[in-house]
Amino acid sequence: MKNTVKRIATGTFIALLLMVGNVKATELKVANSFNIETETTLQMENWMTNQNIWNTNATNMVELIVETESSMAIENWMTNPEVWNSTNSVVEEVETGMEIENWMINDKIWNTVSNENE
Repeated sequence: MKNTVKRIATGTFIALLLMVGNVKATELKVANSFNIETETTLQMENWMTNQNIWNTNATNMVELIVETESSMAIENWMTNPEVWNSTNSVVEEVETGMEIENWMINDKIWNTVSNENE
């Protein structure tokens, strides 16, 4: 396992070196991103600096709902030994023995490659 991982890592590293070594990058063009950006300036809004919003307790803002689950009860089928010890529903499958059929040993079926290509 360790040897296999090392071989995969070595092969990946060699493939990476071959890909990097074959790059034909000849032109370097520096793009000035300052001219491309057209974002508007940020504006402060009232809610961003409102202390009433930021000083409130988060649990007061969220309404928590506690789910109540129904109680579990043991039903009759859960304790019925006839249900759990029943072997009538299990039917064992019997397989037939393997047989050799004519098509399995027919040379015409398995040797269909023409001799012209050989």
